[in-house]
Amino acid sequence: SKFWANYFRVYDVLNLLIPYQELLDTICDELGIKKGEKILEAGCGTGNLAIKIKERGGDVIGLDNCKEALEIYKKKDPNAKTVLADLREKLPFPDNYFDKIASNNTLYIIPKEKQLDTLKEFYRILKPGGKIIIANPREKSKIYKIYTVGVKSNFKKEGVISTFKKLFRFLPETIKIFYYNHLLNKECLFLSEEELNELLKTAGFKKLSNEKLVYANQNILLSAEKIL
Repeated sequence: SKFWANYFRVYDVLNLLIPYQELLDTICDELGIKKGEKILEAGCGTGNLAIKIKERGGDVIGLDNCKEALEIYKKKDPNAKTVLADLREKLPFPDNYFDKIASNNTLYIIPKEKQLDTLKEFYRILKPGGKIIIANPREKSKIYKIYTVGVKSNFKKEGVISTFKKLFRFLPETIKIFYYNHLLNKECLFLSEEELNELLKTAGFKKLSNEKLVYANQNILLSAEKIL
């Protein structure tokens, strides 16, 4: 859609924020990537997480339904494996195909009535013993808190002058991402930890982890496994 094409044109401004980088690193840590494992990033956007998974040795496929986002990803990594597909539909992979699946800031934008179907598809394409990591905004999450923590972290790391130069340089993109996230927050249904746990269980997943708060405490991260 036009919304997502516009959103992903400015999305990578988040790479400047330390909490965003920490979020991606935490997801990779939780995946416990072993060299050569087949890993799906479901809702990969512009490929930031997929690139980190690849750097750690994963054989990653990035799936998204926004062509423009995948084009940005391919500019960063011309050898990226990408699939244009919709997570609301049956996924174009055979049963028991992936060792691991990661999904970051994606499930909450899928309509509520389709979320269970999406998780059942993840279960189908995951190998027995395979692991899924989901990071999703918690209820009433606020993007401005992520920016506040990010700016404070940058002050400590790079100093005030360098941080303000960076903020000023990317001000137009920052304003746009705030605006698009404001629109998303009005449209999307955020899941509580209990709701996400229940959906994963109903889809067949076991060994659910305790929630971990990530992304300046604005996201819930959960892991679960496919055990037959």
